[in-house]
Amino acid sequence: MLCDEVRGITLLTWALLIKSARLGAQARSMPNAIATELLRTGLQSIMPLLEKSTEPDVLAEVSNGVTECIKNVGPGVLGAQEVQSLVGRIFALMDQSFARTVEADKKKKQEKQQAIAVNIVDEEEDDDPEPGADEEQLRRNYEEILGAVMQVAPAEFMPCLPTCADRIGKWLSTKDYKVLGLYLACDLIQHLKDQSQSAWPIFMPEVFRALGDEEADARTAAAYAINLAAPLPNFAEAAPQAFTRLAQIVGGKTPKKRDEKGKLAMDNAVAALLSMAKEKPQLCPPDVQAWNLVIARLPLREDEEEAKKVHEKLVGLVLEQNQGLLGGPERTNLGAVLAVLAEVYHVETICNKETESKILQIFKMLPRDLLGGLASRFTEKQQKKIEKMISS
Repeated sequence: MLCDEVRGITLLTWALLIKSARLGAQARSMPNAIATELLRTGLQSIMPLLEKSTEPDVLAEVSNGVTECIKNVGPGVLGAQEVQSLVGRIFALMDQSFARTVEADKKKKQEKQQAIAVNIVDEEEDDDPEPGADEEQLRRNYEEILGAVMQVAPAEFMPCLPTCADRIGKWLSTKDYKVLGLYLACDLIQHLKDQSQSAWPIFMPEVFRALGDEEADARTAAAYAINLAAPLPNFAEAAPQAFTRLAQIVGGKTPKKRDEKGKLAMDNAVAALLSMAKEKPQLCPPDVQAWNLVIARLPLREDEEEAKKVHEKLVGLVLEQNQGLLGGPERTNLGAVLAVLAEVYHVETICNKETESKILQIFKMLPRDLLGGLASRFTEKQQKKIEKMISS
C-alpha cells in the first residue's frame, strides 16, 4: 500500500517537473527537449505497470498521474504515430477494465445463487450498493488521458476520431457505459472543436436525449457537451433545439435538497443555457427567455468548478454591457445581476480572485444614486457587502 501511495505522489511530482521544464524552455526561447524527454521516460516506465496491474484503485491513481504528465508537456511534442499508439493502448486498458467488470459481475451472481440455494442470504439482499464503482472511476481516468492527448496534440489525434466515434456509439447504447461515452464526446467537442463534427451524428442525438435522462450523471455530461458546443459555428443548426430543451430544464422543478447529483446536473444545465445565450443569442426561439431563466438560478453553488466559470462569464458580460443579460436599454435585469455578483463576492469556492477584482471594479464604477435605487433588490447581507466594496 505504501509503495502504491508513493508511486502516485512520485508520478504527480514527475508531472510538475515536466511543467517546470516546459515553462523554463519557454522563458529562454529554447526547444522543449527536456520536458519531452521527461514525458517519454515517464510513459516508458509507467505504461507497463498499467498493462500488468489488475487493481483498479492503483491503476486509477497512476492513470491520473499520466494525464497530468501529458497535459503539462504542452503542444508540439507528441507525433501522430505516438498518439495513435498511445490511444490504442488506452483503449486496450479500457477493454481490460470492462472484462474485469464482466467477470466480477458473473462471479457475484454465481455466489448469490449459491447462497440463495442454501438459504444463507435473502434473494433481494445486496451489500454492495455501487458494484463496479472502482472500475467505473478507472475508465473515467483512462478517458481523461485521451482528453489530455487531444488537448496537446489535436491535429495528430484526428486519425483516431473514427475509432473514438465507434467506441462512443457502442457505449451510448449500453446503460452502464453511456456516461463514459458522453464524456469522451465532450472531450472531442472541447479539443477538436468543429473538426469533431463528423462524429456528431453518432452522439449528438443521445446528448439531447440524455438531457432528460433518469440518471443525473448522464444529464450532467449532456449539458456539459452543449456548453462546450455552444461557441462552435457548426452547432448553429442545433441551437434552437438546445435553447428549448435547456429552458425546459432550467425553468422546471428544483432538485430536492438531498439530490446532490441532481443539483450538479441543474448547475450544468444553467451553465449550458448561459453559454447558448452568450454565443448564439440570435438563434434563441422567441418564446424562450433564456437570460431571465439563467439569472433566476444564479449563483451556482453545487458544481464549484463550473460555478467559477459561470460567474467569470457573468462578470465579463456585465463589463461588456451585454444587452441581453442586463435586460435591454432599460437594464431591467441590472438589480438581479448585481445581487448575484454581491452574493458570490469573497466566496472563494465559487469565485476566483480575478473575478472578485472585477466585481469590485463594477461596483466602484456604478453611481451611488443608482445603487441606492436598486437597494430593495439586495438582501441585508448583500447590501453590507456592497457598502464595504464601494467604501474600500
